[in-house]
Amino acid sequence: MSRILITGAGGGIARAIIPVLHELGHSLLLTTRSTTQELTTYLEEQGIKAAVKSADLTNKQHVEALFTWVQSLGGLDVLVNNAGIAHAAASWKLSAEEMEQLFQVNFFSAVRCSSRALPLMRAQEGGRIINISSVVAHKPSFGTSGYAAAKSALEGYARGIAVDVANKDITANTIAYGYMQAGMLYDVPEPMLEEIKKTIPAGRFGDATQIGHTINFLINSPFTTGQTIHLNGGQWMP
Repeated sequence: MSRILITGAGGGIARAIIPVLHELGHSLLLTTRSTTQELTTYLEEQGIKAAVKSADLTNKQHVEALFTWVQSLGGLDVLVNNAGIAHAAASWKLSAEEMEQLFQVNFFSAVRCSSRALPLMRAQEGGRIINISSVVAHKPSFGTSGYAAAKSALEGYARGIAVDVANKDITANTIAYGYMQAGMLYDVPEPMLEEIKKTIPAGRFGDATQIGHTINFLINSPFTTGQTIHLNGGQWMP
């Protein structure tokens, strides 16, 4: 099975996908910006064995230290760029500084990690880059222009990587998930949740464990590259 590095591993979405990948037999390397204690406690409660390291992915030195740690543990086969933050602001109120922060976490953290992972994957002639995006990149709601822009950049970046490294048996894909029963959804007021649900043809919020199963599909799909996989209950259809 694969050795997988997951960024943003302290968040709600990660907690939905980690048990799935563990159950499927993958070896997990997890990194989170916050203290590792909460994540370590969660893993112990779930009976999941995984290596954990704290790192601020907006900091180049932290990323270098992270990948030194990854190599000391045997390297990686899969990088899941899951780190991200949300920010709600009408476009006429969104400052360039706020936009820059969104890009630093949602986009440039993936660039920093991918640029360190890809030489390792090229050397071993195989690997997977999997970026985690959002339905908002395709169907923004009010106040999400910054978040939509950062996630759209992430999807374009994956397509470019796919072209660059296809000859080395490395794939790069994106999972754009919709409103799942995990993570940032719990920060949305209940009345707004009901309005959002009306926009989803499936009539419900998704099971976030499906993201884990989709990651596993992409790991085992060497001819799937440069794609965005949509998990949104029909809320947006390409």
